[in-house]
Amino acid sequence: MKFFADRMLGKLAKKLRLLGFDTLYFNNIEEKSILELLHEEERILLTRDRSLHSRALKAGIDSYLLKSNHWNSQLRSVIQRFRLTEDNFHLFYRCSECNAELEEADAASVSGLVPDFVLYTNDKFMRCPGCGRIYWKGTHLEKIIKSLQSVINLTRKD
Repeated sequence: MKFFADRMLGKLAKKLRLLGFDTLYFNNIEEKSILELLHEEERILLTRDRSLHSRALKAGIDSYLLKSNHWNSQLRSVIQRFRLTEDNFHLFYRCSECNAELEEADAASVSGLVPDFVLYTNDKFMRCPGCGRIYWKGTHLEKIIKSLQSVINLTRKD
C-alpha cells in the first residue's frame, strides 16, 4: 500500500514511514502535480483538504479525507480505514525523512558520521541511501515505540 500525505500531514507521513509504509510527502507541491503523481504511482491520497479530496475522487484516485488535526488520531484513522494490522508493519524499514528503504551499514562505514559513544555502544546501523541519514538503536527508539504504542496495538519485535 502506497500513500501520499498532503502538506498538512507531515507528522502522519513520518509515523507511517516509521511503520514501514511507502509514504510520499512534500510540503510545497501544486495540486495538479499531486494528482498526476497519485495517478502515475497508484498512491492513496491522505488529505485534510476537502477540495483536493473531491478533485482526486473525480479523477478516479483513491483518497481518504482525515478530520483530525492530530497525528495520533490521524494514524489511528488510517489504520482503521485501510484495515492495517501489525502484520502490515515493517518497523524502521524506511527513512522517516525521505521515505527511502534503509540499508544495513557496519560500524566502519559510519565512523565519523555518528558520535563516538554511539559507534562504540552499537554494532548495528542502518543508512538511508536517499539522504544519507544514519539510524541506530538508542534511547530515542524507545520513545518512538512508546509514542506509536499509545496510538496502536504494537508489540515489540527486535
